[in-house]
Amino acid sequence: MVWEASNLRHLLADHPERRLSREEIDEAMNDADGIQSTEVRARVTYHTVVGATLKGRLLVAVWVDHPAGRFPVHARQAGRRAARRYYR
Repeated sequence: MVWEASNLRHLLADHPERRLSREEIDEAMNDADGIQSTEVRARVTYHTVVGATLKGRLLVAVWVDHPAGRFPVHARQAGRRAARRYYR
């Protein structure tokens, strides 16, 4: 995972209502049972995963490829539709 001031600020400080932590985002992105997908927009490949944290919270996390690893750009709690797909 690539953590810089910019993505930490966006994911954690800019959206305190989401009550996310860096650790939770890491856990969801590394969930072995996570459901992954990829989408290309404006020549940028966005990778999305629906994954669970160690405490069972289900998150949707999005990252882009970075020379040093995965660069998280978005995270939020998963909605019902994503949860249904995850728990099938």
